Amino acid sequence: MLAAGCGGGSSSSGDSAVSVPEIAGADAIPAKAAPAIDLTDQYGKKIDLAKLKGRTVLVAFLYTHCTDLCPIVAGKVHTAYAQIPKAKRPLFLAVSVDPAHDTPRSAAIFNKRHRTTGEIDWLLGSQAELEKVWKAWGVKPEHDANDPEEIEHNAEIFAIDPQGQIRALYPPTFRPEKLAAGTQTLAQL
Repeated sequence: MLAAGCGGGSSSSGDSAVSVPEIAGADAIPAKAAPAIDLTDQYGKKIDLAKLKGRTVLVAFLYTHCTDLCPIVAGKVHTAYAQIPKAKRPLFLAVSVDPAHDTPRSAAIFNKRHRTTGEIDWLLGSQAELEKVWKAWGVKPEHDANDPEEIEHNAEIFAIDPQGQIRALYPPTFRPEKLAAGTQTLAQL
């Protein structure tokens, strides 16, 4: 379900010639400019990924009513963040894959339930706004025909360096200590 080529522009140095350092616990991919994300977070603040250069950013595509992978990812992120000084933590953006049900309130409930308040920023929007982001990132959320409340979706975490390049993918089975170590490497790129 995850598109290996996650969309977006190309690196000015050429994707094939880029040397990628080892990012602990992640799958290395050729460095590639992160596609645009311009959405509103659960607090009503506009978040433009292009304006976050200079920071390490993690991006995942999740939904607040998820009962399987999303809570697992959230728990692991919380555990990883406990190992990183607050000032050095990457920004974690959870892009909604369920615009009909993800709201500021449901995001707050999810974060409270999973102890990720202040750790996961939910990006919300209309179906059209989110579809634009999904397409750019190669994400195709689909409702389960047997259970319309369940959404099949990518659960990988895209790791973006301070220059705005996607440098690695963390599978949903990532180990929290590897994410903590890997984000330190990303921050130094």
